[in-house]
Amino acid sequence: MDFPRKHDTILRYSKGNRYVFVKSEARVPYDSDYKATVFAGDDTRAPGRTYTPDPSGKVVEDWWRNIPRPYGKDVIGYPTQKPELLLERIIKTSSNEGDVVADFFVGGGTTAVVAQRTGRRFIVGDQSRVAIAVTAERLKQSATMRGLRDAAYLDFVVEQWGIYEAERLSAMPAGQFRDFVLRAYGATRIDNDADAGSYIHGWRNRLPIWVGAPGLASQATSEDVLIFANTIRQTTEYRQADLRNGIMLAWGFRQDAREAAEELRLQEHIDVNFVRLSQIRIGDSDFREHIVGRSTDRADYSEFLTFVQPPVVNVGYRALGGGSVTFDAGDTAVVNLGADLINVQWDFNYNGRRFEASQGYSFQRQGNGKNRKPVTQVTHKFDGPGRYNVACRVQDSRGGEGMWTGVVEAR
Repeated sequence: MDFPRKHDTILRYSKGNRYVFVKSEARVPYDSDYKATVFAGDDTRAPGRTYTPDPSGKVVEDWWRNIPRPYGKDVIGYPTQKPELLLERIIKTSSNEGDVVADFFVGGGTTAVVAQRTGRRFIVGDQSRVAIAVTAERLKQSATMRGLRDAAYLDFVVEQWGIYEAERLSAMPAGQFRDFVLRAYGATRIDNDADAGSYIHGWRNRLPIWVGAPGLASQATSEDVLIFANTIRQTTEYRQADLRNGIMLAWGFRQDAREAAEELRLQEHIDVNFVRLSQIRIGDSDFREHIVGRSTDRADYSEFLTFVQPPVVNVGYRALGGGSVTFDAGDTAVVNLGADLINVQWDFNYNGRRFEASQGYSFQRQGNGKNRKPVTQVTHKFDGPGRYNVACRVQDSRGGEGMWTGVVEAR
């Protein structure tokens, strides 16, 4: 059993002969002008016999009509949004309740919302953090509208793979942070108590590695450089295998640390006992080189290891009267290098715990083509005069996310 296969613009694959196709979900009503048909001279039907249409409808044709594009309140603004009826037909015919539906290019979240509504479990993903944020909000709103706030339908987890928030990393204990950085850099952690005085924390391709402190504001110093260099000189590899290089990984390097490393490099020309140290900032392209180097024309791995910082969200507002207030997040500062602001969401009833984007105030765009930008200025009409908790969440193109909260008085 299958859909009619004339154009095959929606492709279906199966690992074997056992697959799910729920024929009853593939049926659609007959056209209103469909009449009972009298067949004559047909080899498979009795001549002159009247055949009436099946009351359950007919199997859908290869041209799927009666699926309108999203419009009005259904439009979320995501450029690749698909109609819910389209995904509903595909999901219902290809799975049963309780089955798992997967969509790894989820975009605006239609697959997840339909799977949730039809009692399926789901795994969805996207390389865009905005897509994940939009999908999560849409799932919460969809469940809330159907009175499922406390039901299992809201039991989903959001994970960011390959994108690491610098602020969270900076709060890690030193040892845990060091282990994470070494793994991310493709290095092997050394088996010793680094906090007890060792300045070699790991090895990569026979090169010793030192990792700085987790704090974002921390910077390696000239003392760190000199101690690390002297520690290298004490290794067997330095004495017997002509090891003369080391790598320092840190969020930043003070000027005296750069000068100390340069002085060590200058000794290469006059002293056989020199040590050459590479200083690499965590998060720079040099740090990700072992991943970026695997990219091809068909696959870009440069985003698989990204350390992001949140935008600095600045919001101004002005009460207009009649319960209306204009908000402006245009002064938000994007911190991540090469990033652009790509999404602004508003919660005009923020409960202080969980952000829930208000209907129609997520992924709004202005302009045309490449000039399309997120709407940073909006006007909202509250229920009436009073004080309201408001939150604004923004995301940039590098995965950074920040939020502003405030108490606003409407007149």
